[in-house]
Amino acid sequence: MNSAIGMSGAPKKILLATDLSPRCDRALDRALVLTAEWESELVVLHALEAFEGSGLAEANLPSWRRPPDPVSLVRKQLRADVGSTVGKVTVRIEQGDPLDAIARVAEDEHCELIVVGTARNELLGRFKLGRTVDRLLRRVQIPVLVVKNRARGPYRQIVVATDFSDASRHALDAAARFFPEQKLLVFHGDVPSAHGNLTDSPAFRHEHQEAIRSRYAAFRKALDRRPGWQEPQVLIEDGPPVRLLRDLVRAQEVDLIVLGSQGRSMLHELLIGSVAKAMLEDIPCDALLVRAPQTGADA
Repeated sequence: MNSAIGMSGAPKKILLATDLSPRCDRALDRALVLTAEWESELVVLHALEAFEGSGLAEANLPSWRRPPDPVSLVRKQLRADVGSTVGKVTVRIEQGDPLDAIARVAEDEHCELIVVGTARNELLGRFKLGRTVDRLLRRVQIPVLVVKNRARGPYRQIVVATDFSDASRHALDAAARFFPEQKLLVFHGDVPSAHGNLTDSPAFRHEHQEAIRSRYAAFRKALDRRPGWQEPQVLIEDGPPVRLLRDLVRAQEVDLIVLGSQGRSMLHELLIGSVAKAMLEDIPCDALLVRAPQTGADA
């Protein structure tokens, strides 16, 4: 699939993947907000499971007694859901595996962003990545926006979580392109690697902080600071990254976090290794996942 990494500016074509369930309503609303904000085109996709034809007996029934055509029903509902609030909208209805359909349509339509919803585990009150979303994040190359919250307007508080890798640099570059008028916050959480009481000493903590800031300086130097670039704020904290990021999102009313990844096994290589999936499921806001360009080892 074509990469969106090399594009300039915000995405000009957005793919919304929906199963028409209520959990996708928030993703639809966010896609509409982004489409209006970026003056983009919107492609709305629904993948139908294979279904059988009506058969001869049903064909002989009066028209009002025949089962409705599933494709026509879905197209009508999608058109009604989207309404007339956006400009150019393309409705695609595909049959078969939803993941295959998303990957295929995103490439066919030259989309630069995929927007999907996520389910909530009502018993635990936590968001869970659906099976399709989980697999999608491992497969596609273009950015994926996982929507959890209601769209009450454009994103205002955006945090880019980083481990100072090339993958997180590409994520920050993408965030700056997508939201050039927003002041971004670069966040890094880190647990000192020393053991025992040494980690509690002021000298060690100061040395650790200085080492992290040196890494950020090298990271910053490699950024693509194009015209209009706004220098982001930087927050570096000692502690478990998932917990710190969750607390930050709640305290600062963050509505979008941006994460970088590299390689094929996205949920294992994403940002800070094994904490990646916990971040996606634990952090109570939308998440934009940005893939780094594929290398020869990833291809």
